[in-house]
Amino acid sequence: MVNSPNSSLSLHSRDSYHPQSLRQSSDIDFPNVCTTQSHVSELSRFISSVRNDLDMDEIEYNSRKSQRAPESILIDEIQDPDNEQEEKIDDDDGPPMDGGMAWVMAICSMLMVFATWGANAGFGVFLNYYLSSDQFAGSSKYDFALIGGIVVFLAQSLAPFSGLACRVFGTTPVFILGIIIQTAAYICASFATKLWHLYLAQGVFVGLSFVMVFIPATFILPTWFDKRMATAMGITVGGAGLGGVVFSLSINKLIDTTGDQRWALRMCGIVTGSAATFAALILRPRKRTNTPLKSTLTKDFVLANAKIMFNFKVFRRYPLAILALWFSVILMTYIILLFSLAPYAQSVGLSASQGSNITAILNAAQVVGRPTMGYFGDSIGRNNTSGLVCLTCSILILAFWINATTYASLIGFSVLMGSIVGVGSTMAQSMAADLVEIPAHLPAAWSGLNIMVGLFSLVAEVIALTLVDSSSERQYLHPQIFTGVIFFFGFILLLVNREWLVRHKIHTRRHALEEVFEADQLEKESDTEAIKVQLGTYRRLLTPQHFFTRMFYPIRV
Repeated sequence: MVNSPNSSLSLHSRDSYHPQSLRQSSDIDFPNVCTTQSHVSELSRFISSVRNDLDMDEIEYNSRKSQRAPESILIDEIQDPDNEQEEKIDDDDGPPMDGGMAWVMAICSMLMVFATWGANAGFGVFLNYYLSSDQFAGSSKYDFALIGGIVVFLAQSLAPFSGLACRVFGTTPVFILGIIIQTAAYICASFATKLWHLYLAQGVFVGLSFVMVFIPATFILPTWFDKRMATAMGITVGGAGLGGVVFSLSINKLIDTTGDQRWALRMCGIVTGSAATFAALILRPRKRTNTPLKSTLTKDFVLANAKIMFNFKVFRRYPLAILALWFSVILMTYIILLFSLAPYAQSVGLSASQGSNITAILNAAQVVGRPTMGYFGDSIGRNNTSGLVCLTCSILILAFWINATTYASLIGFSVLMGSIVGVGSTMAQSMAADLVEIPAHLPAAWSGLNIMVGLFSLVAEVIALTLVDSSSERQYLHPQIFTGVIFFFGFILLLVNREWLVRHKIHTRRHALEEVFEADQLEKESDTEAIKVQLGTYRRLLTPQHFFTRMFYPIRV
């Protein structure tokens, strides 16, 4: 899915943050570090150390507001792996960053997401119709679930290859090919008379087209923004929720009016093709580079860029592998929830129209929810935010969704769940930047995340339908329990990563304080005592027996 950016960088960006010495820096001060006395109790020392760390969190956060977003670094590393871009800053004669034209590009990028992931959000309505009708002889419910899975699988797992194609051919040719395939795929699917027609058109070709439509847009947008990147990407990813509302309602209306899915599929082809074509005519990089094709369409160029994109040795670092697993299972549960809400609504006695309305409400809530999660990720830490969201999702599903059997209660659930269920695609890319020390490794991390997520997405809805018990009064109880447990599992995974992030940050701060202490340039004896207390706390926290303490240590990560 589309990955939303956050405005602050990780510790491991190209312009990485290095804690500065107490009293040695005129820019950064640690106002409360020098208040702890050596005779206070162990608990008081610990509480004082926590306060000091929270103060330093705020200082770090404020010092990084002017730095580039992880998404900007990712695009720089993909498009400019030799870091030549920094040498060209003084010669920048392009349109102004964050200017009026930049916001036009943000809206056009939103249209690309609207035409891809927004349209795909309406697949739940198609799935509900396919499951309740007999349009294709010899088909089973798993066939239709797999068709939806193929779209997400191809759109995610082929994202690195689309990025490579943009490097070789440029974004415009990739746009054009993707739009042609997408429009033709939806139109051809409307004439499908056999199941394999549907597999090929609504599954394979729609999935192929998605990756050629939205990926180039995400490459173009960061070239236009500096300080407003998070807001711009918030607008962009909002296209998924907006499209979910529009397509869910319009698909359901056309199926009700015409009696089958054919004109609904044609509508998808016409609307997505028109929106994407309009956006493609306007979208362009801020500074055009006329690199001749003969210099990019070479074996050496392709292999050099492929080596950057597919350097999966970065996953030897276990927190990044855990993040990939987390993103995969969370997106899998998102797909299950998105495509199961409408059928579940009908299973408890609601109409097909009410089911599509509930799906539309879930998507509408994401328009506000995704940018809001990005904001809180910047404010209190991306891992902290994502972990709390996973725990909240688990509680909402196990305590609310299981017991929601009326239209009003399902509307309430859709509003609450929709505002946070997109946590995976919103946070994963920026969380990867927090775990990758070398910026040049970020494209490989991004590629690995997408490929692994694609594999899990392929079977997501198949798993959900396998768990449905048609003979029971509560047919969707097992899928509900499954999604709730998986969200809790995601919470546990992020606790493990949180321990690593906290340990890494404490180690960095400990090293900085040791340099200050060894320099012996402190003005007051109380400063020396304060640093001794803080270093003592850090040394204890870094011991193996404090593994679980680090998981819950109150610090921004």
